[in-house]
Amino acid sequence: MLQIGRLVIDVVSREVTVSGERVTLTAKEFDLLAFLAQNPRQVFTRHQLLDSVWQTGEWLGEPTVTEHVHRLRTKLRYASTDSLIRTVRGVGYQFDPTSAPS
Repeated sequence: MLQIGRLVIDVVSREVTVSGERVTLTAKEFDLLAFLAQNPRQVFTRHQLLDSVWQTGEWLGEPTVTEHVHRLRTKLRYASTDSLIRTVRGVGYQFDPTSAPS
């Protein structure tokens, strides 16, 4: 179980809550969020995320990662100025637990 501010990720039951309210994620959205949260502050390229989360980097393409990150931000309602999933321009993405609202 990972708790970051109001965000709780239960990796065993594959459930995510924000402020006690359940957030419905697709399997890959959950996998991506859990992977990033389990590796806080580490920056991953889109290709690395494809390899780690989708187990392929070749045929899906990097826009797949971009779209999944966008959906996660929307569903978690952290798409404002402080986002748990930060874009590192020119590189990829990073999970930043210090951005979590308390």
